[in-house]
Amino acid sequence: MTANVSLQSVSHSFGSFQALNDINLEFSAGEFVVLLGPSGCGKSTLLFILGGFLTPTSGQVLIGGRDMSRVAAKDRPTTTVFQDYALFPHMTLRDNVAFGLRMRGLGKAKRCLKADEILDLVGLVDKASRKPHELSGGQRQRVALARALAVEPEVLLLDEPLGALDLKLRRQMQEELKAIQRKIGTTFVHVTHDQEEAMAIADRIAVMNHGKVEHAAPPEEVYLRPKTLFSANFMGDLNMIPERFMGRPAGANIVHAARPENIGTSGDISLGDATLEDAAFFGTYHRCHFRAADADRTAYVAHLPVGALPQIGEAVPLYASKPLTLGTEV
Repeated sequence: MTANVSLQSVSHSFGSFQALNDINLEFSAGEFVVLLGPSGCGKSTLLFILGGFLTPTSGQVLIGGRDMSRVAAKDRPTTTVFQDYALFPHMTLRDNVAFGLRMRGLGKAKRCLKADEILDLVGLVDKASRKPHELSGGQRQRVALARALAVEPEVLLLDEPLGALDLKLRRQMQEELKAIQRKIGTTFVHVTHDQEEAMAIADRIAVMNHGKVEHAAPPEEVYLRPKTLFSANFMGDLNMIPERFMGRPAGANIVHAARPENIGTSGDISLGDATLEDAAFFGTYHRCHFRAADADRTAYVAHLPVGALPQIGEAVPLYASKPLTLGTEV
């Protein structure tokens, strides 16, 4: 089962603090949406409103066309996976996954069969009789996901479920999570502050800042054609290009910029000479810090290919390609 989600003029306050300010978003049925932003931007508050754990101060939450704004969490067609997983330590994996079905009155034989089907989906049916403490962190995460999916929600909500995993396991789980979502077709709404994670799993990213949505679009658009300076900065490093190199004035509240991968020793826009101050090896590229020889001593971050690294202290001509033009008023 799956459903579309519509957030219409949703705002929420905690006393005098405005956590969300006039949020308007539409999620298609079967879409994997990521709410991305720094701590305190409102992404978890928005997720809790979707799940029914908070009631919006104003606005409507529609799921499958039905107004859920004042509906309790237990009565919504949603389930939530939290970062701590909250598995029952005394229960087997099968019983953990079947717990929601048990609460709904499903007979033991049917709920155990359903639990095994979902455990098979997440690759753990062979461990159905084990207890949570016998599993790795990634396996416990999959059990929590299976438990949430067992009750067949129309929308699955995920509150930074991969945050406690190490980098390699987190990347593995990102791939598995996306594969499971594609297979079952349920609408997923996933909260994270990790830009790389958002890019890896999302059909659409909603970048949030100070309780507002700065940009909501597919990952490629958010990264390559950001709507605001905040969105561009949050999605990765950004180099400001001095106006004089562009051959035209930027205009009021407009800046020109380039991603580190578009700064190098060749390109369309000459930035003059710059000295390599520091460099770090990242496997497929060198992350380089340059300082321009101009009067402003402009700093640049560049990703240079392996084998193309100047000596530390060496001055080389720098160029920019594919510049971004961004408004600064937001």
